[in-house]
Amino acid sequence: MFSSMEAISAPIQSLLDLFATALGDVRFGDVDAKTLARVAADVETAAAVVAATQATLDEAREALQERQEALLAQAQRALAYARVYAESDAALTERLEAIALPRSGRRAKASGEALVLSTESDAARRPRGRPRKVGPALAAPDALLFTGK
Repeated sequence: MFSSMEAISAPIQSLLDLFATALGDVRFGDVDAKTLARVAADVETAAAVVAATQATLDEAREALQERQEALLAQAQRALAYARVYAESDAALTERLEAIALPRSGRRAKASGEALVLSTESDAARRPRGRPRKVGPALAAPDALLFTGK
């Protein structure tokens, strides 16, 4: 959001202060203390409009994010029910398996971005943890049967 200090840069504010005090009675063509003050007030008014609009936009983004989360939860439930329903229908099961719903990846961001969804499917994810160790007997069972003795 804009404050009046951000909307009017420090150098311009210094000049405005000079025209409001030491140069208050000076006029250069169409530039004087009153004109500068009026234009600065217009800038502050515009900054206030931007701040109010930004607050409204932030609220709208929050509402969108909540609705996206609700829709995603319903879609995940619907897909789970549909998979159970389609167990005896191979064609429908295949179509349902092709649907990879995103996982909820809700992140808090200062910029106010909408919901971030991951499209990573369960099959595409890497397995977690270290692979199991396989002993020599399990790794090559034929090597134990034929020892050459």
